[in-house]
Amino acid sequence: MSPVRWPALAGLLTGGAVAAAASARIVSERGARAAWDELALQGRGETFDPAVVARLPAPARRFLLRAIQPGAPLARSVELRMHGEIRLAPGRDPTPMRAEQILAPPDGCIWRARTVGGPMRIQGFDRYARGQGEMRWLLWGLVPVARATGSDVTRSAAGRLAMEAVLLPPSLLPGRGSTWEEVDDTQARFLTTVGPETVVTTLEVDAEGRPRRASAMRWSDAAGPGYALFVVDLGGELESGGYRIPSRIEAGWQFGPGNDFRFFRATLEQAVFR
Repeated sequence: MSPVRWPALAGLLTGGAVAAAASARIVSERGARAAWDELALQGRGETFDPAVVARLPAPARRFLLRAIQPGAPLARSVELRMHGEIRLAPGRDPTPMRAEQILAPPDGCIWRARTVGGPMRIQGFDRYARGQGEMRWLLWGLVPVARATGSDVTRSAAGRLAMEAVLLPPSLLPGRGSTWEEVDDTQARFLTTVGPETVVTTLEVDAEGRPRRASAMRWSDAAGPGYALFVVDLGGELESGGYRIPSRIEAGWQFGPGNDFRFFRATLEQAVFR
């Protein structure tokens, strides 16, 4: 998101500009709803057999055996509801937000959010769907604050989707598009291809299999176009539909020593697996 210029804002809030912005918002929302429906993939009736993870690295086994109960239906998508805070730029105070997300790796994801409290109400979405990334954010549901598409957005969104597979554990089972490599007793890597990106995510788990951190090199233009380390710290646990997933998430970029930008904190309230 970028800062709002108030003189430009005043110009937008006149006559035809308001009508044009409203029309564009409606078209965008319809497209997002259609993409959401496409990503609400249903399971195929398969259930989890713990034997399928027997040959995976030990940290991956612990994670998946804790995350999926034996006999649980193997979901292909999950819908999440959350609350938390987001920092819109380095040095700015965090802003409370509420959000919902659909996640169906490697096909796509949509994260819809709105800020709460204060006069500057921003709402919109980030998404990767139909092989394309997009972000669109509006002030008061009307005035464009940020919109981006193109190859850079697509690459970054694909990286995010690959990492967030941790929140849909069946997507990381053998034969479902990701492969695992051992790192050590507490870490393993999973390799996932999403569109143009092959993402290598390192997952750290505790002795019981609870995920504690996921990290990967992800495309960013925040410090100049290129790959930067993206880190997601994980905690807590949410149980639903035969699954256990982290309930607390804190995420951000590490551009180098002393140059971290942790901009996202959330607590998951609900998870519906399909």
